[in-house]
Amino acid sequence: MRRLLLRLSPLLLAVSCGQGEPSPSPSPTPSPTPNACATAPSAFATAVTDWWIPACSLAQNIYDDPQTAIGPADAGGSGPLNYTGFVSLGFGGHVTVDMGGCINDGPGPDLRVYQAVSSEPVSVYVSLSPQGPFTLIEPRKECGQRINGIKGYCDFDLASGGVTQARYVRVEDGELFPCPGGTVSEGADLDAVQALSVSTAGEPGPVR
Repeated sequence: MRRLLLRLSPLLLAVSCGQGEPSPSPSPTPSPTPNACATAPSAFATAVTDWWIPACSLAQNIYDDPQTAIGPADAGGSGPLNYTGFVSLGFGGHVTVDMGGCINDGPGPDLRVYQAVSSEPVSVYVSLSPQGPFTLIEPRKECGQRINGIKGYCDFDLASGGVTQARYVRVEDGELFPCPGGTVSEGADLDAVQALSVSTAGEPGPVR
């Protein structure tokens, strides 16, 4: 009888965990992209690796090109129909960019996200691989440091997420205003992503 119970115990364990639900076990962490840190990062994002904007926002947003998040902060023009240089993320949408090489955690902030038009909050995630896993650095941070009437920014420290290096940066809408919202630029408006450890000339400072 004892032998029979021992043989049945794995089955009883499986039933106790629920049908089709194996016993919990740690998930392996994906390896970073080979040579992710072999090159130095650029001052600004060099490529878009992934993006998603909900259909209900895309249906009316006119600033819907994720490629405008590449390169220096260049938002300009006038609203609501004649802005340039940014992508509206819509309700909970995101854009993931490649910084061209690894950013290392240093003293103070390591990343700057430029957000156009207003001061909508954004959430920032980072990874060493374009496929992830992505680590949350800071959620729904308001981009309230103004440079001019159109352009503002907010800074992020890799250490806030317990991260020492990052190459891929995902910027996600943190306004979370359900669409359709009645505007042509729903959600946070992403202008650019900057690596603060890389020197760059000609970038204006904040309005004092």
